[in-house]
Amino acid sequence: MHRWVLVAALIFLCQATFAAQAVGDLTYLVPAVALIVAAFLGIMYMLGSAMSNPQLEAWTKTEIREYVAALVLCAIAVGVFMAGGGGNLAGVLGGNGTATGFSYIGASVGVLDNWSAGYDSTFEQAIRAAAKIRTGATYSPFMSVPIWILSLSYSTDPLGGMGIMLLPLNMAASGLSNVIYITEGVRLLIVFSLIVVPTVLLPLSLCLRLIPFSRKLGNTMIAVSVAAFILLPASVLIAQGLNDSLGADTPAPTMNLNALDADPWAMEVPGCSAIPVRALLSTTDPVFAAIVCLPFLLIPGAYAVCYPIAQNIVYPAITVAFQLTNTVVAVAWESNLNVVGYAGTVFTNIYPFLQSVNNLVLLRYMDFIIIGIITIAGARSLSAALGGEWYMAGVSRLI
Repeated sequence: MHRWVLVAALIFLCQATFAAQAVGDLTYLVPAVALIVAAFLGIMYMLGSAMSNPQLEAWTKTEIREYVAALVLCAIAVGVFMAGGGGNLAGVLGGNGTATGFSYIGASVGVLDNWSAGYDSTFEQAIRAAAKIRTGATYSPFMSVPIWILSLSYSTDPLGGMGIMLLPLNMAASGLSNVIYITEGVRLLIVFSLIVVPTVLLPLSLCLRLIPFSRKLGNTMIAVSVAAFILLPASVLIAQGLNDSLGADTPAPTMNLNALDADPWAMEVPGCSAIPVRALLSTTDPVFAAIVCLPFLLIPGAYAVCYPIAQNIVYPAITVAFQLTNTVVAVAWESNLNVVGYAGTVFTNIYPFLQSVNNLVLLRYMDFIIIGIITIAGARSLSAALGGEWYMAGVSRLI
């Protein structure tokens, strides 16, 4: 009976393997290893009979039974997962084997992409909020108005203490960063499994399962392959289904960024940010006069008249007027600014946003715990059912 099962499984395995050839596909190794192991077991059986060694004969008979079971398992795995191009189970789950092109694995990747899109929006809001608060907290104008041999100086920093609100925003951004890394890692693992498992990892696992001395390792790798290819995407869809049950309570961090502006009219005085104006006013009076009077070089004698006037009259007058204007604007801005009211506005807008970010990060951690438990527990259970190792070094402690 074992001979007929052996022959039928080998024939089916070879046919399925030749139908599955593709670039980088290692499925062809499975029948080759099966034939080598069959030859090895045959030689061992003959040696046991020739030497009248009952222990060797008993071991060979046991290994032949295990070999037949492994061969049937390999034939089923190759036929279901790897043979026939897109019409196999791997193609169906990947979206290539159905008329509608539905992708079971693609659906799980889409869920993770939607999560990442939400992270991007939240992270952008946190960055823009931090930029607005930092702009207000660091706005401390200093004015020095020269009056011949005297000068008047004025400086202000009414919002300097608002920088403390940057700390919780940084903490929220740090939590989001951790969730983003984990999400992208799970997504990459699913995409990696879709490409590698059917063509590389599963064939190697079947080869190890056929070899008598690596049977347990092969069973464990088969369990890991199935868990990565089926259970991992399924766990993502299950986690999303649990999230959908929250309905309107699903965290969606958002805030009114315009409310974080600290009376920006004083920070955006027209002309103050113009590069030509800033460049001219940052020069010394001789350089200013030389630049302003350049057009008068075309008129004989005009440059000699323009230069002292621009250096000794125009430049000092413009400098004093500009600094006086900025001083008046700064004083008016500070006198009209309600520091306590602005602080309350910032807190009122930031606090609900931070609460929502905290809930979102916590929800995602719970999702990843669910994904990890389903995937790892499934791999361990399947490994034990196939006769592989129950204890998986490195991942067993996660549960």
